[in-house]
Amino acid sequence: MSDKESPFRTSRRSMLSAVAGTSVVAAFGTATSKRATSSVTAIDSIDDVLLGTFESTFDGWRAGGDLALSRVARHDRPVAVTEGEYALEAAVDGESTPTLWRSITGLDLSTYPYFVADVVPGRIDGTDAPVAFRFRLARPTDLLDGSSTLETVAESDPVTIPQATPGQLYWDASDVDIGLLETVSRLEIVWHPADHDPDSSKEGEDGAYRGDVVFDAIRATDSIGPVGRARLATTMRELQFDHGAYVRTEVTEEFEAGEAGTFVFADGTTEPYRFETLAADRLRLTIADTEIDFGAGWS
Repeated sequence: MSDKESPFRTSRRSMLSAVAGTSVVAAFGTATSKRATSSVTAIDSIDDVLLGTFESTFDGWRAGGDLALSRVARHDRPVAVTEGEYALEAAVDGESTPTLWRSITGLDLSTYPYFVADVVPGRIDGTDAPVAFRFRLARPTDLLDGSSTLETVAESDPVTIPQATPGQLYWDASDVDIGLLETVSRLEIVWHPADHDPDSSKEGEDGAYRGDVVFDAIRATDSIGPVGRARLATTMRELQFDHGAYVRTEVTEEFEAGEAGTFVFADGTTEPYRFETLAADRLRLTIADTEIDFGAGWS
């Protein structure tokens, strides 16, 4: 490191290497080095548990409701298959709240409380609205009877993805009470058109979902990094959908732990950002009031 190069600059480059897979690294106006890439390995070393890659089976995932599950190959759906050669397709024909679920009784949620999944929603009959997805954790109502009915323990905020567009679901469940996590038996993914909330449907409305969704690379991790990268990609996609392509970064303030400025988009809109090191291995990027965390220090 040169005399003029601050530790912040090194950690900033490291964070950029970590998020390079989001395809929005150019928004930060900097290049990454081999040293930065190796540095991020120490900052954000990730251990994960694969919950769905679908290479030979459904990996324990089952349909909740009127869904037809099948495996699709990369040569048929090259954009949707993101890991290996196969992904899981859920074809829905009339279900109001399509649901996928699998047992996670053997998963230590106190160690692996972060969830991510790759997803591509197909076209939906009757609406052009994006699709709202949620992760949910469920447990038996009678903890002494594993076959009893289930109740939702916690669920993520919705992540909306445009139809026929690749995206990622993500959830930081680390703030769920540890006592509740110890009782969880099932992980669920639920979805519906963003312009139709099945929980507030009026009598007589047809809230039936008709369309397919492809899932791949579902996993739980011990690091917030994958959640941060997915949140960053989603945030930048939404901003560019509203304002056109990213044009440049304008830095307006530099300080010991970070910097602040604006991102400029094609229509002239500027969105504020702030990047700072909060503590050892705790990095936070704030874009347009969306806080995105990176680093191993959050675990």
